[in-house]
Amino acid sequence: MIAGRTSAAELSAATRTDTGRERTNNEDLSLCDPDEGIFAVIDGVGGQAAGEIAAGIARTVILERLARPLGTPAERVREAIALANNEIFKEADESLAHHGMTCVLTLALVTDRHLTIGHVGDSRLYKLSPAGIRKLTHDHSPIGEREDAHQISEADAMRHPRRNEVFRDVGSECHDKDDEGFVEIVEDTLESDCALLLCTDGLSDMVPSSIIDHLVRQHAGNPQAVVDALVLAANDAGGKDNITAVYAEAPDFARAVRAGASSRGTLPEAPAGLASPGSQSFSGQFRRWALTRGTTWFACGAIAGVVAVLLLVWRLGVAESRTFIVGGTGEQTFTRIADAMALARAGDVVQLESGTYTEQVVVPDGVDLEARTAGKATLARAEGAAGEWTALTAAGSSGGRIAGIRIESTAKAPIDVGMRISGQGRRIELVDIDGPMHAGIELTQATAVTIRGSLIHPAQGAAITIDDTSEATITTNTFVRSAGPVEPALSIASAGRTVVARNVFVGYGTDISRGLSAEERLQFLSGNFIVASEATPGR
Repeated sequence: MIAGRTSAAELSAATRTDTGRERTNNEDLSLCDPDEGIFAVIDGVGGQAAGEIAAGIARTVILERLARPLGTPAERVREAIALANNEIFKEADESLAHHGMTCVLTLALVTDRHLTIGHVGDSRLYKLSPAGIRKLTHDHSPIGEREDAHQISEADAMRHPRRNEVFRDVGSECHDKDDEGFVEIVEDTLESDCALLLCTDGLSDMVPSSIIDHLVRQHAGNPQAVVDALVLAANDAGGKDNITAVYAEAPDFARAVRAGASSRGTLPEAPAGLASPGSQSFSGQFRRWALTRGTTWFACGAIAGVVAVLLLVWRLGVAESRTFIVGGTGEQTFTRIADAMALARAGDVVQLESGTYTEQVVVPDGVDLEARTAGKATLARAEGAAGEWTALTAAGSSGGRIAGIRIESTAKAPIDVGMRISGQGRRIELVDIDGPMHAGIELTQATAVTIRGSLIHPAQGAAITIDDTSEATITTNTFVRSAGPVEPALSIASAGRTVVARNVFVGYGTDISRGLSAEERLQFLSGNFIVASEATPGR
């Protein structure tokens, strides 16, 4: 049977990014908007702040260009990358702190059942079908070229000392959109029984494509479980770089995978040379692969090594997390966030479809809450609701991720606190908080909290308040001050327990934080970016 093609509206998708085990900051960003058919991975280059800034510029410019439906898909993709390139080059040229920053990226646009890819660098896009996994992009690197030409094996390329060298990037010099040798354009179809995986080299340098293929098929039908398993595998193989995966699945892919497995009477077929999970052969072969990646299964002796391998196999194949969908149209979805949270346990994901939710949300310990499309799932107060209103509360010692959520307060339906966080290890990423509040995010007895990549635009009150028992890392966020009387962006009781770096403060001048000594104020000002204009930047 020949599978039909699929459109962007039929795709289910998820993304996950992770710092990895050896880096201290994450310079990767992703785009995952199945409603618009836009998917991308962006890997910042330049170290510390610069790589993150380059990736952020690329993300913003690409979204702005693709929002204008002018030109063919290939023209739109090519122009979006060229505009991002020149904006990064301009910023790097004008700012000594950003000199030399660039990024590499892979951008996919699904329009009318057609797949258009724009690619620069060594991130990748794989297409998975019933026939197997196929890399559609080419690595723009000396070693990647040799691997694509079959001059060296994938395994040899993965461990080559020059693996990370690239000869194309976004931002090192000005480019016209039609410059030869700049943007690689790949066009393909997207059949209804296929899936797409975009990833940075933090995944593809650590996990062979055969194992990527196996893990995707093992978790087919659950996009969040797919990206979670891939990031876990890259970290268990060493996690030497930031890891980002974006996965989009057409409606018949999981059915095709299950049909193939059923016809063989086994679990989904493992890649060549790899047995099914749970078998002795799989355990031994996965252990041998992991050892070639430099992991230390035998650090505590041979017995500890065997136990570690068995635990890894269990984590990859048995103890998968569950994803609860809220706001969708299927039979397995929930209408209320609270109903999904009542069933969720540590390690599970509650995913919100686009829409507005007028309920106060309590996130259980260790549970992730995320929007399917960043910025399109909004928590708001119903007009006329009585009493103090906190949009989201999270506590506990097992951490958890809150990502892509928008919180909106208005004069008619004001929110007192956007997020109230306590406990340990929460990660808050890509949230959008807007309107009058006493505090956008309030940290009380909270430790090891990370707030990253968010836009906070208080109409009154502080963007973030932190009590003297809390500690946090606040990085690569944008704080925009409204006209009129507004508190400083940050109210920090103990500056020594808080890291504030690589953020953009718009319209605050030097008044970015309350509770700082003169020396602490200078440190904050030198480690962040101060913009005088009060115009809200695009995301």
